[in-house]
Amino acid sequence: MQKKSLNTAKVKFFKLDYNEVMKRLKQYAEKAIEKGAKSVILIGSLARGDYTAFSDADVVIISDNVPKNPIERLKDFIDPTLPIDVEPRVYTTEEFIKMAGERKRIIMEVVSYGKVLAGDKKIIDLVKEITQ
Repeated sequence: MQKKSLNTAKVKFFKLDYNEVMKRLKQYAEKAIEKGAKSVILIGSLARGDYTAFSDADVVIISDNVPKNPIERLKDFIDPTLPIDVEPRVYTTEEFIKMAGERKRIIMEVVSYGKVLAGDKKIIDLVKEITQ
């Protein structure tokens, strides 16, 4: 009688469908523009290309038609139907430009590898000029 081994480990590989995720993120960004955002910029591992199957989508949303409270801003930009978790960071144009002048880390990410998903592409050029 053959004994069953207890050391039979199975390895699972997880893969992120980058093209599908990007397609859905662009749709998400277009909806944000329809809600009044000026620009939606992807940063983080998806923008850099070093993402994993467990990565989330870090997006910077520039919108002047948002509540003053930063937490309240998020509710309009959360979408649980996406195939990936979205981590929105919502700023007004004035806040974004001020942060560029202070060379905040998030601005340097936008300048280094940010990808505009929808809206005004000139915002990246503007913050590049400010941070140089």
